[in-house]
Amino acid sequence: MNKIIHPFLYKGKIHINSSKSYFQRALALSCLTRSDCLILGSPDDEDVKIAIDVCRHLGMKINVSSSSVKVVGSSFPISKTINFNAGESGLCARMFGVILSSFYEKTIIQGKGTLLSREIDFSCLEELGVQVESIDYNLPIIINGKLSSGIINIDCSNSSQLLTGLLLVLPFLKGESILNVKGLVSRPYIDITIDVLESFGITVINNDYEKFIISGSQKSIVNRYEIEGDWSGAAFHLVGAAISGSIDVYGLNLKSFQADKSILDVLELCGAEVIINNNYIRVKKRELNSFSFDATDCPDLFPPLVALASTCKGVSVIYGVGRLCNKESNRSLALQQEFKKIGVKITINGNRMLIEGADSILGGEVESHNDHRIAMALSIMACVASSPIIVKNANVVAKSYSNFYLDLARIYS
Repeated sequence: MNKIIHPFLYKGKIHINSSKSYFQRALALSCLTRSDCLILGSPDDEDVKIAIDVCRHLGMKINVSSSSVKVVGSSFPISKTINFNAGESGLCARMFGVILSSFYEKTIIQGKGTLLSREIDFSCLEELGVQVESIDYNLPIIINGKLSSGIINIDCSNSSQLLTGLLLVLPFLKGESILNVKGLVSRPYIDITIDVLESFGITVINNDYEKFIISGSQKSIVNRYEIEGDWSGAAFHLVGAAISGSIDVYGLNLKSFQADKSILDVLELCGAEVIINNNYIRVKKRELNSFSFDATDCPDLFPPLVALASTCKGVSVIYGVGRLCNKESNRSLALQQEFKKIGVKITINGNRMLIEGADSILGGEVESHNDHRIAMALSIMACVASSPIIVKNANVVAKSYSNFYLDLARIYS
């Protein structure tokens, strides 16, 4: 699907979508507890639907409505092998790969689209009694044997998602486990995992993110959990308002562990007006100056930050480019290539991305690179463009924010 976005100004209010990061983790925990749980939130995004499908594949009964998911506890089918498809969700592949390997003698992890070209390394799990088969760390991946508790050394310098899977499953296995962690990136995502665990009554001892101590055979009695709003999706609208008009965004948790909440810090840093109210956040356009920001722990902020920097006076610098090569696209190159088409110069220098604020933004045809966040970043640029922006393959936004274009229409209609 190609999407044509005509020039517009941000003006209005929206209620932001539910966080897929929280939703996927809550669904996984609901399966592990094997008890009934009502999860409140909108399950429309593709990554959440994939997690729901995996839960159903396990034999869980799932009732889905527009505002909730009811997980009905049951015993898993008696089988030695499970074969599941994680779609294009890296978190589902890693998280459920770990979880399912604790129940089945053989776990086969499949995927599709962009996930097939992303490296996923499960080899450290062999320290917990399994054997891993893969070709160059690409899907499909086979995990032979059942995962057990114990001591494991895990390198998290490229992704924290495997650690999330271990933190979720090990409390439910017999015996104590110790995770020795090296080079952890994206700490806020581990904070999200621990936050969900604690909400379900599960305890994990965190020693400065370098060692996690987990008691086994833990139980959860939680049967209701509410998903908070998604800061990653909200970041695009907050930036759009900062560069063109104003917006009120409802449904965000200011005490959230989500890394992308730091978008507020950058907006204030570059001069946008940010007003915090009891139940919404208002952002309004003012004169914007260039900024410097380290996005190593929040790489999903790169696309909206590039959109923001495009209209700031001077050259903005974003650190953490190394985190972008193993996403849905090579985001650094995709951003450089597509923003050039609309008149924005981006230079990549090692781990730094330098964005020169443009005097004017052009319209024209751009490509999403099958990346939901690239599509959204390019779409909001229409609010400062001189002519319509046409985003090719724009339907990829459904991966994390299925109502993105509906919300965009509410803003400028």
